[in-house]
Amino acid sequence: HAARKELDRAMVAHTDTAVGNGVDAVVEKVCNDELPVHSLERELGDCARAVLVRREWLKRQPGVASAEAVGRVPHEGFDYDAVHGACAEMVFGYIPLPVGVAGPLLLNGKTYQVPLATVEGALIASTRRGCKAITAAGGASAAVLSQGMTRAPVIRFPSAIRAAAFAAWMH
Repeated sequence: HAARKELDRAMVAHTDTAVGNGVDAVVEKVCNDELPVHSLERELGDCARAVLVRREWLKRQPGVASAEAVGRVPHEGFDYDAVHGACAEMVFGYIPLPVGVAGPLLLNGKTYQVPLATVEGALIASTRRGCKAITAAGGASAAVLSQGMTRAPVIRFPSAIRAAAFAAWMH
C-alpha cells in the first residue's frame, strides 16, 4: 500500500533518546491531518516509533503545559507492543509507580501474594491487613462470570427502587 511505503521511507533510523529527521517528517503528516494520530501503531507497524511520533506531535498541541513536561514523561525501555490494543490508547510514555505486596490472601483454596501499584499512602498496609483477616477466617471463594469492558451512560434515579424498576424494565 503506497501510503505505508511513503511512511516507511519517511522514517529513517532514529535512536531511543533523540528524534531523528524521519520522525519529524511523520510528525508533520500527523499535524497536517494526513495521518491520524490515534492509528500510528497500525500505520507505522512499530509501537515504539508510534510513541516517538506521538510525543513530538503532543509537544505541538494546545493545552500542553510545555514541551519540557512531555519530555519528562519516561518512554524508553518499555514494551509498547504489550499494551497496544489491550489496555491503553494514544500512548506517549509510561509512569513508573511503586509496587508493594499485600498478602497472604487465601482465595479458592490457593494462597496469593497480591502486587499493588499505588502512590496512595497506607493502601497496601490496609489491603494487607484485609488479606490476612480473610485468610485467617478460612479464605474466600470467587468466580468470574464474564470478562470484558463496558461503555454505557450513567443514569441517576431519585431512589434505589426507581433504579431497580428501570433495570427490570431493561431486562
